[in-house]
Order: sequence, then C-alpha cells, then structure tokens
Amino acid sequence: FRDIPIREYLLEKKSSYLNEIILNHKFSRTDHKKTYGKNMLIGGANGFLGSILLSAKAAIKTGSRYFIVCSNKLHTETVAMFQNELITMEYSKDVIKQLNNYKVVIIGPGFSKDSWSESIFLDFINLISRDAISSNIVIDAGFLYFLSCNPFKYHNWILTPHEGEASMLLNKSSKWISNNRIEAAWLIQKKYSGTVVLKGPNTIIFDGTEIFICKHGGNYMGVAGMGDALTGAIATILHLTENSKPINAVSFAIGLHSHAADIIKSSKGPLGILPSDVIEKMSELVNNFYYDR
Repeated sequence: FRDIPIREYLLEKKSSYLNEIILNHKFSRTDHKKTYGKNMLIGGANGFLGSILLSAKAAIKTGSRYFIVCSNKLHTETVAMFQNELITMEYSKDVIKQLNNYKVVIIGPGFSKDSWSESIFLDFINLISRDAISSNIVIDAGFLYFLSCNPFKYHNWILTPHEGEASMLLNKSSKWISNNRIEAAWLIQKKYSGTVVLKGPNTIIFDGTEIFICKHGGNYMGVAGMGDALTGAIATILHLTENSKPINAVSFAIGLHSHAADIIKSSKGPLGILPSDVIEKMSELVNNFYYDR
C-alpha cells in the first residue's frame, strides 16, 4: 500500500486549488424527479427509526429527488409522519429481486443483530453472489457486523466503517486500527473489495487504486447518527454525478458532510453538533458548490 498515490483534499471552491474534488455534472431545465433514477434505503430494525430517518433526510436534503425507505411494517407506517417527502415500502424478498430498479441502494442503517436484519443480509449476499445487481450499493452500520461474520467480496459496494467496525472486519484491535488507518483501509479493501471509507480523524477513502484523505472534520462529529447522515449524502452525490469517477463522488460527499460540521463548529463551538444540524448545513453547501450564487 505504500506505493499507492495519496491525495489529501479540502472542499474549497477556488479554481486555483489543486486538490479540489471536481464533479462533472450539469443540470438541465428539463430534469424531473426520475431523471437521475430512484434511490432506496433498506434498514431500520425495531428501535432504530432515527437511523433511517437521518440517512433518508440527508439524501433528499442534498439532492435525491425520489427516495424510498424500505423497512419493517412499523417503520413503514411511521416514516412519512416525520418526513412527508419519503416513500415507504415494507421489506420482503421481492424487494431484493427488484434492486436494479434503483440507481443507488443504502443497506445497513438501523440494522441490529436480530433475525430480521440478518435475513436481509443473507438475501442480499445471495443476490450479489449471482452477479445479479447493477445498482451502486452503500453499506453501513449493522450490515458490517454480519459481513465481518461472513466475509464476502463485491466490486461495486462502498463500505463505510468507523474504527470499531473496521476492527470487526479485520479481527484486529481498535487501537491497531487507530494507529494504522491507511493500512487498515487497504486491508479492508483487499478483503472485501469495492470502495472503503474508513471514518474518523482524516477520513480515508480507498478504491483499490488511489487513496483520498479528507482534511475536514473532527471529534465533534462523534455523535450517534452522524454516519447515517453521511450514507445519505454519499448516495445522493453518486446518484447525481454520472460523469465523475465514483471515488470523486464519494470523496465529495464526505467532504461536504465534514465541512458542514466544521462550519457549524466555527459558529457555535464543538459541543452539541447534531447530525440534523449537519444535514441542514449540507443542503445549503451543496447548492453553493453546484451553483454560483
């Protein structure tokens, strides 16, 4: 991994800034809600409604135009009460068979170690083992626990572990992960393939060929639900940027998320920065980067 090019970056909208992440995308006046396809989130075991709400809200607030939350019966009856724009669907095996109808699918927010979450994991692994899916897949949270117990390689997913989850994925101590973050990201990618986002101080993004390190963010982002908000942003930027490399889209989303937290910290201090605050700030920032105002 020592021979892999490493690129540190910030999101600064300055044409002279060499490490700016460039997204090649132009909106059209004829765009509509399904121009860029539909997106879906699968997750939300009992007790974890907040996880799927944060992830879905982050997605639509950063630009997803048609977003479906697929969860258990209780949550499908509840989600729209908190966010009217979200469409809901109760999970069944038929949902997995239809994943190719969605451009980006998030799986894992709000998963627990229960049989419902495990059954979704097994359904999904069965599908990708037959190479039967073309959607971009963003993996987070409880899905990573099941993956650590049942290691599997897939080229087209984005794994988003924090250091504790990375510890499970590699069967190494959290201290080792913390002290060897670049190597840990490299090992996860070699073991599970796809693109790896190792969250934490200076979040690392590695797709097997190049490493990006985000210089935004800090320990003030260590709040429950912050990773859920990130998965929603990643899904949206992947959804909108057809002409950019996936690693650029992922890196932009990570920069957007942590840059938003930086701005909030500068204005109010490091304590009490909530994922919902970051989502609102991301919604403002993404427009600044996509449009000159």
